[in-house]
Amino acid sequence: MRRILLFALIAFASLIAAGCGQFGKQYKPTGADSSSSAQSQTEEARVSNEKFTDEVKKRDGCTGPDEFESEGSTHTGDPNKKVDYKHNPPHSGDHYDIPAEWGIYDKQQADVATTHNLEHGHIVISYKGLSDKEVDKLRSQVKKNDYHLVLQPRKPDPKNGVYYMAWTTQLYCKKPSAAGLQYMIDNYRDQGPELFTEDTGGGAMGAGKKPS
Repeated sequence: MRRILLFALIAFASLIAAGCGQFGKQYKPTGADSSSSAQSQTEEARVSNEKFTDEVKKRDGCTGPDEFESEGSTHTGDPNKKVDYKHNPPHSGDHYDIPAEWGIYDKQQADVATTHNLEHGHIVISYKGLSDKEVDKLRSQVKKNDYHLVLQPRKPDPKNGVYYMAWTTQLYCKKPSAAGLQYMIDNYRDQGPELFTEDTGGGAMGAGKKPS
């Protein structure tokens, strides 16, 4: 009896270590960009080694990060459902069942999709009113460690600049901030309430996604 119980405990521990279902498994990238994404995960490539000090915040015109109360997390099967988010850009709230693929977009994605990305622990980065040079700089920063990052232009943003959003958290900068992005990655990536590490992205091409 003791031997059977011991085997059962070992089998249970093995399932936990391997990751049951689709939650908690290690992400293995596929597609054209798999080598760069894999390098980001194994070597933890950094966007910046600069500390996100008050001086750096002032230089890059950053405020925050600010944290908020959750607006909920109910899933909907309707991708066209209109959700009245209290905060702009959304930091939480009702959202579509399927998140957007993580990666770099040249068109705005639906808030009901990207809010689900936030719940999964992704960092959703939106920008407005940047010069072409600044957009290129922002994309270059994201590419250095793009895992579970969503970058998109977003016209409804209240101010020109860059919004770095995590679940119930916002960091705003007037211009692309490598130190700010690294701070968000270090402190908020994969920290959402619904950990799901098998979201597609990186090498996969979504509608409106720009690979380079």
